[in-house]
Amino acid sequence: MLKTIALVILATGAPACGGASDPSEDLVGRWDLHDDETGELEAIYAFDDDGTYRYREYGEAPESHAGTYETDGGLLLFDGTDDAGTHLNAEVSYFADDERFLLGALLPDGEVDGPVGAWSGSIRVESEGELTVDSETTYRLEANGTAVVTARDQDENRTIDDATWEEEAGEIVVSFTLESIDFHIHMVLIEGAAMGSPIFERAAEGS
Repeated sequence: MLKTIALVILATGAPACGGASDPSEDLVGRWDLHDDETGELEAIYAFDDDGTYRYREYGEAPESHAGTYETDGGLLLFDGTDDAGTHLNAEVSYFADDERFLLGALLPDGEVDGPVGAWSGSIRVESEGELTVDSETTYRLEANGTAVVTARDQDENRTIDDATWEEEAGEIVVSFTLESIDFHIHMVLIEGAAMGSPIFERAAEGS
């Protein structure tokens, strides 16, 4: 089954590309991910203006990684090492503004009107020099509530042309059936700029 259908966001052992340069000003700072129900801190990303970053999880079996990063348009490139000493490189589509950071973001592919239009994202990960993930996904949402999902996972391609979408509790939910399994992909819409989840929020100064 295609991992790209849900556009897997590898927050536990991703990011990477050596030699930081010209990091995005919007990205610099600390970003916190909180549990929607309990408010507990689940993870943080911190990006410094010298091109270094660090990631840390909280809770059971937490993981971390750190290294250097750079940005290239809508891509975030990492070169890092996790807490087991594994070297990781990744290129991931992302979005960041004054308040929100989204890793693995779907970005507008042409003009969009609210959620209607085409949204694309990608992720490529190498672990110790071996390619482990190489995926691209596009969601095309129509005004009538239908959707088409196209995905590539390395050399495998799939098109789902009978998907649907709706707004539900402030989220965009794309639904489809694949190999007898029902999928309901919940995403936050950042108007005209990005779509996806989870959303990291900029930490308050001094936290």
